[in-house]
Amino acid sequence: MNTDLRSLVDLRTTLQKNRIAFGQRVQAADRGADALTGDQKNAMQTWEERFKDLEALADEEIKDQVKDIPIVQYMLAVKGVGAPLAARFVSMVDITRADTVSSLWAYCGYAVREGHRDRPVKGEKLRYNARLKTTCYLIASAFLRSGSPYTTVYYSSKEFYEANRPDWTKAHIHLASMRRMVKVWLSHVWEVWRTLEGLPVRGLYVEERLNHQHIYTPAEFGWQFESQSED
Repeated sequence: MNTDLRSLVDLRTTLQKNRIAFGQRVQAADRGADALTGDQKNAMQTWEERFKDLEALADEEIKDQVKDIPIVQYMLAVKGVGAPLAARFVSMVDITRADTVSSLWAYCGYAVREGHRDRPVKGEKLRYNARLKTTCYLIASAFLRSGSPYTTVYYSSKEFYEANRPDWTKAHIHLASMRRMVKVWLSHVWEVWRTLEGLPVRGLYVEERLNHQHIYTPAEFGWQFESQSED
């Protein structure tokens, strides 16, 4: 895990939160929902711009740092994930501890235990990294916005759920489809990253669809990498 990158990513997150907060105050004032004076509104706008500039500087530093991180460069070559999100993801994962893709899914909050998805349980410690799960959701959203090759998994999953899960709401189908899309992406990150680090890679992620099985390979989605795992 890259602690220097993690610190920079955390700083960027703080800057972004402040930019958004000041921007929301300005927008609320424009709607008449926040009784700011003219001077107060101008101050809010000034700070919003300052944090925007600082955020841009942090993005440039992140891009500079990740130039020497092979897995990030592989990730950036696939449409959908930019440097800030790639850096945020990589900074929270120690790939040497993920012996299987299932362990990476679990750490990201994508495990299924006793037929149920991992979720917070009052009084119990989380079994996954909540910030990492949020990052994966943001990555899925970026895929949909950008028209990433991974959206083929989203839309095929959505079609399957719509035809076979009549009791599910549209929101449930959407989230479940995003989840399957992210799990395929995570399987590719795991395979490529572990291979780059010279770590054992075994088994491919098999995506079950309808009445047949399909193995999604990284190359299908734009990774400049040939699968080397064994069944």
